[in-house]
Amino acid sequence: MAPVPDMQYAEVRARCGACIHPARSAGQADLYELDWEGRPALLKDFSQRPRLVRWLFSRRIAAREVRMLRRLEGLEGTPRLLATAGPEAFVMERLPGERIPNRKRGGPPAIFWANARALLDQLHARGVAHGDLRRKNILAGPNGEAYLIDFATAIRRDTPGGGRGSWLGGYLFKRCRTIDRNSFARIKAQYAPEALDATERRWLEEMPLYLRVGRMLKKRVYRLRKRRYWRKRVKWVKWLRRKLRARKRQGRRGSRG
Repeated sequence: MAPVPDMQYAEVRARCGACIHPARSAGQADLYELDWEGRPALLKDFSQRPRLVRWLFSRRIAAREVRMLRRLEGLEGTPRLLATAGPEAFVMERLPGERIPNRKRGGPPAIFWANARALLDQLHARGVAHGDLRRKNILAGPNGEAYLIDFATAIRRDTPGGGRGSWLGGYLFKRCRTIDRNSFARIKAQYAPEALDATERRWLEEMPLYLRVGRMLKKRVYRLRKRRYWRKRVKWVKWLRRKLRARKRQGRRGSRG
């Protein structure tokens, strides 16, 4: 495995272009595009998060993803780690794919699903489970290539617990591998249900209780809370616009008088 340079954050940040994906919550990172030795790359940067969040979560999330990318070095379809930039940022390869389009606009070709399945099997063979396999973390290339991104919540077979093959690490890996398989089969069923093979149908049908409970909570609690947040935000923006318009009308009346 080739050594990955550890560079100064300010030096890397100065080479960056636009922020292509600003963080939408305190736990997310900003993504900046940059040119790295003649090839497109991304800086994943947690350094702008609140200090307490960075101390409690961001550094651990960044360190976890760096470890996962090191583990997956050489696996085609996953981003290559190019450099670290302090404890809260790192540079990775920018993969030549786009997010899977909405079903209404048509799905990817059949070869894509075969490539995505093969990539997922290779990922698990390396002892890594993604843990957050959803549409936005799967990219499709122009010729049916499949790519996986965002390994911040990934689990290795040998962690945590101290040694390779530890009981807790193996248990968590198996649970996350089951989640990966079920998620992949569910996404594929949304686009190409007729293409599901017998194994994928079994993955889809065998949904463990913990996975059912987790998805129920996400649907009923997280999404409801998210909708309420945006409703409040929209109401606040509308209220502010009304105030600004009223003040503007008052200014016009005063100038006429």
